[in-house]
Amino acid sequence: MNTSYKVKFWDIRINTRNDGNGKKPRIVSHTVRWTVGNREKSSTFKTKGLAESFLSELRQAARNGEAFELESGLPASMARAKNARTWYPFAVAYVHAWWPHAAAKSREGMTDALANITPVLTGNLKGRPDSQIIRRALRQYSFLPEDRRPEPTAEIMQAVKWLESASLPLKGPRRAEARPCCSRSSRAAPGRDGCGDCDLPA
Repeated sequence: MNTSYKVKFWDIRINTRNDGNGKKPRIVSHTVRWTVGNREKSSTFKTKGLAESFLSELRQAARNGEAFELESGLPASMARAKNARTWYPFAVAYVHAWWPHAAAKSREGMTDALANITPVLTGNLKGRPDSQIIRRALRQYSFLPEDRRPEPTAEIMQAVKWLESASLPLKGPRRAEARPCCSRSSRAAPGRDGCGDCDLPA
């Protein structure tokens, strides 16, 4: 993975559309612009609030010393979520990306909501652990930053391995079910190209 710590941010660009008839141009979107190395990157949002929130995430990641991918332009933590192919690693990367920016109460709500959703988004794989063990594995191990994780017990590691194997693909019929659940339960982050309330890709 090619990365760089040389990141520069620009002001948000306001995009307008002229509908004619002498009317004042209408604001249609807002574009976040930044560079990684010497590569220009951009991401466009419908509202100013979403654009400002995304720009704040990028700046916070830079302040935390994260490397940014040259290809995607995203900090490593956000790129892991974007590149996930099944729900479980996506959820873990999502929490880890947001952890440094969230207050304690927000972290509690986020991990609680995703601990409810994640066991549902699994296949019918043999050896499913008890639901309470799965929940403990998620909240007391998987969703914690790696430097805060305790030494896992055998049953916690068994649950983690089962989740890794049983997790459903992000591309599939269950994705549509996951988005509204996340939207109602978490409200942890502003949306971009997904459900409107979370970063689950469309």
